Amino acid sequence: MFEVNGVYANRKGKYTVLAINPPKMRVRYADGTEADLKMELQERIWENILVEREAEKASRRKKRGKKGTGYYIKVVAIPEEDDLTFPGWPERVVMGPLPEMAISLNQDDRIIFYDKESKMFFAVATVNGPGKTANPQKYFFTAVTGKREFFPIDIDTAALKLEHGTPVEAIELESQPNFRSLQLEPESFLPINEDDFELLAEALSEVAEEEMEDDLLADDFEEEEEI
Repeated sequence: MFEVNGVYANRKGKYTVLAINPPKMRVRYADGTEADLKMELQERIWENILVEREAEKASRRKKRGKKGTGYYIKVVAIPEEDDLTFPGWPERVVMGPLPEMAISLNQDDRIIFYDKESKMFFAVATVNGPGKTANPQKYFFTAVTGKREFFPIDIDTAALKLEHGTPVEAIELESQPNFRSLQLEPESFLPINEDDFELLAEALSEVAEEEMEDDLLADDFEEEEEI
């Protein structure tokens, strides 16, 4: 394993091998001091150091490769008789992805809500805290059993009425080009890129502004009638 002029290390520091005379070898440390070390012991130490270094490298790679903000479409099913009422919406929580989705939801991730029944995008939200495990029945997820993770959300913008949302036909998604033909299940998540998210968020912001203007006009009309 060791070679003359090879550079290795132990807990004292780096050293250069000067000569090999099994079971020992002569080494010189970076500070100039020399020592005779047992090769078998130094081999175990060096192997442990290599394992530690590889673990540190893997950790750094993971941090460098870790995604920043995640962008997702969250699929829900809103009953026709209810107006923007579905499990978790009143409580401002969203149920996390199923394990088989291989998606990790985190604080500060952004979400576009999509109703599979009306095929409308209708809200923009931001995850504002870490997930907490809870019984789905607490949020009326009657179709789900067992404990699941729930994330608190802020609603950044939303259509007041589902029918005023953005229809799927009006949007082309670069990161999900086959979105219209997908067989979507409620409570599923689809990752999208930031550009697609901004496209949908802008469209829904315009919807909210139009609804606000309509409400103001309606209020003005009522005031005029009263006069």
